[in-house]
Amino acid sequence: MAGQPALKSKSNAQYSELLGKLQDIPTLPVVAMKVNELLNDPNSSSVDIANLLKKDQVLTAKILRLVNSSYYAIPGGVTDVQRALAFLGFNTLAQLVLGISVFSVFNKVSTEDFSMMDFWKHALGTAVCSELLAKKLKVAKPEEAFTCGLLHDIGKLVLHEIDGDRFSAVINEAKGRNVSFLEVEREWDTPGHSYLGEVIATKWGLPQVVRQAIRYHHFDVAKMDSILTSVKPVIQIVRLANTICVKNKIGKSGDCSEGLIPDDMLTCLKLTQADVPGIEAQLEIDMERAGAFLNAYS
Repeated sequence: MAGQPALKSKSNAQYSELLGKLQDIPTLPVVAMKVNELLNDPNSSSVDIANLLKKDQVLTAKILRLVNSSYYAIPGGVTDVQRALAFLGFNTLAQLVLGISVFSVFNKVSTEDFSMMDFWKHALGTAVCSELLAKKLKVAKPEEAFTCGLLHDIGKLVLHEIDGDRFSAVINEAKGRNVSFLEVEREWDTPGHSYLGEVIATKWGLPQVVRQAIRYHHFDVAKMDSILTSVKPVIQIVRLANTICVKNKIGKSGDCSEGLIPDDMLTCLKLTQADVPGIEAQLEIDMERAGAFLNAYS
């Protein structure tokens, strides 16, 4: 790419200017902000979220389309939020609202270098695989793992918004060398997508488990004392789910590596290489059932 070498490094002033552009990223829609508050409020109830969704008919329509998809397989389907809550529960519905709302903030236009639909598919694959793993490993709140997987790469969308040229250059370099997006941004001293994602997630007040999954989904967090023990399993699940999706080419998020799964990525979850084919087979089935999500998030 012409001019690419100049993108490989930035002065301190340029670096600060780039980070300053994070302030231009819009806030979450009002309904999403309030749903986020409900998620953090132990006294909130299903009635609260039902009343909130009545104020946003477009969002409600999207939610009902997802709820009626084969992914949830509710007998006879549902036509209102209250009935959806009866089947899925408060937390699952709130997580769906949060996920849809986060993606609504970003520019949805694809470019020659970057397909937004491929990005959504990778995000969805990681979400579905994270929920699958959470259920398999009997982790509490598998719907929370779904959201963490769905949002793990939002930092790439942030870079796409605030420095499109740099984002495209990283994408093209990764493609040309068949390496990960992460490897290129580290070599070029680009603000990491996990860091950018965490900054925005913090700005929006997203739950701690989501913020830390975004920040550390490329790390082995087992021995990191700064991370709550209760949060580590979800981060490790998202890390594995992301790699499985890269390996199986489920969507594209700029990672052009082979998606190798090292043993340590499995042993921390008490899994082995022998477990991977079964997980991949179930993921293929679950992704077929999750097709309706692609339209809702795009």
